[in-house]
Amino acid sequence: MIFRLFILLVGYAQIKVANRREALLTLFLRKRVNVAMGRPKEGGGYSFVVPLYEQKKLLRLLDAYNFPVDSVQTGGLPVYLWSFRKRVGLILGILSAATVITAGSLVLWNVRIVGCETVSVQEARELLTSEGIEVGGFIPPIDAKVSASRIVLRDPRIAYVAINIIGTVCEVQVTEAKFADDTKEKYPADIVAAYDGLIERVELYDGQTMVTHGEAVRKGQVLISGLCESGEGVWRLESASGVVIAKVEREFCVEVPLTEEVTVQTRAEPIERSLIFFKKSIKLSKSSSIFPSTYGTIVKKEEWALPGGITLPIALQTVSRVGYETVVRHRTYAEAEALAEAKMESLVANALQDAQLLTLTQTMEHTETGVRLTWQVYCLMDIGESLPLVGVPR
Repeated sequence: MIFRLFILLVGYAQIKVANRREALLTLFLRKRVNVAMGRPKEGGGYSFVVPLYEQKKLLRLLDAYNFPVDSVQTGGLPVYLWSFRKRVGLILGILSAATVITAGSLVLWNVRIVGCETVSVQEARELLTSEGIEVGGFIPPIDAKVSASRIVLRDPRIAYVAINIIGTVCEVQVTEAKFADDTKEKYPADIVAAYDGLIERVELYDGQTMVTHGEAVRKGQVLISGLCESGEGVWRLESASGVVIAKVEREFCVEVPLTEEVTVQTRAEPIERSLIFFKKSIKLSKSSSIFPSTYGTIVKKEEWALPGGITLPIALQTVSRVGYETVVRHRTYAEAEALAEAKMESLVANALQDAQLLTLTQTMEHTETGVRLTWQVYCLMDIGESLPLVGVPR
């Protein structure tokens, strides 16, 4: 079995001698010639197999002793490959594929980043790129530990980075630094009312409470003082902190016109398409059209991925020129009302994120130019805001 595999790899020659079988075997014994798979043939002939590299030597021996050779058949891997010698394109394709596979195992095909919150993924990619860690980056020179240490030193928002290169994929785990909120220790400050309201409760953390439950306060009034008495006429300065919940009445107003000028896209034409393979960009097409200077440019990049979410280092990038123009949009009163309500809901949701709604009164007015929506909101909310003490150095 091993010999069969061996001659398939190095090639073999099957030689058939027409007659004089006994004399041939005697010659092999005298000359110490090793053959394999010998078989007698009809009429006194003999067939045997030798490695391809012994073929010429053995044929010269047979010719020297006048042994008639009936046929010679060759086979094995070298013979098979030699049969493709005239198919240059196929050979180049095989060599190119082998080169790509070999080179592909030495570069990064994908870089996965997890753990980013304050630091954006794009910022993390830029830091990694500065260390040569990017799609298409050469793997052997990368020192993961050294690169991770440099990235931590470059960005104080990052506390730790773990870089693991598994095959041709780099997995990056970012752990961001947690900064304590030490604002209260930086400078003395009061907590003052941001709105008029009726005090519901006070949660004191630092400072001295200046208001009580049920007390009406005005905007700018001190709720928690940073000037505190320690007793026996001794006063100290602190950065007051706490939560002051009060009943507050807020008013929000949104206006939507019936006629409005808006900018709309009028034309989008691809002017250039490129195939991006690792870091190499190959242009597929390019338009020679001339566009006005008012046209904008949009770049769209479509990455290719395998089933299972495995991203390939191949992308199709399209650059388009986009035209815009200003048009007049007309609305009915019903459309204006619907848009005003949507804008109002978004406005109130952002302004009163942590508030508890008690009552709501809304008024919708039709004017000559549009609609005006007003909400009177009565709610419970934290009205305290920090105000540094005047004249105290920070």
